[in-house]
Amino acid sequence: MAATYKWVFLYLPTLWFLTLVPRIGLAAEDKVSVTRREVLNVAKEIHPPGCLDSMTADYCNLSTAYETRSEIRGLLEQGMSKNEVIDTLVQKYGDRILASPSTEGFNLIPWIAPGISVVLGAALVIFIIYQWSKKKPQESEDYSEPTITDEDKMKINEELKNWL
Repeated sequence: MAATYKWVFLYLPTLWFLTLVPRIGLAAEDKVSVTRREVLNVAKEIHPPGCLDSMTADYCNLSTAYETRSEIRGLLEQGMSKNEVIDTLVQKYGDRILASPSTEGFNLIPWIAPGISVVLGAALVIFIIYQWSKKKPQESEDYSEPTITDEDKMKINEELKNWL
């Protein structure tokens, strides 16, 4: 009977421990190692809530940016790619979380508007210069040299004598 207790209390826990240790090692291998650079590479594409419009999650110091970076790290550790992480965040928070607007549909306007503005501005400048160069000075038909009468000449000479 003592041999039975010895087997139950000594050998059984040892066998259980030896079968559990390799599984713990396998579970640790399932977790993907993610570097800070990988997190920041995704974070520079994301605009966290509460940060200024020009700030992305890679250098914003607000707590929401820290939360966003930790969420990105968690998604990357699950084995998601950069695009999958961004898509997941867009599904969760909407398009406003993207640092730059997507190039589809109505969001195409911010990408096209600057180019259209430059082209229209250049066309306006060319049109105005063309209009200015096309205009000629108007010649007056009644143009004649101003005449000075003898009386005016005498007044001028008198004034000059008084001042000189």
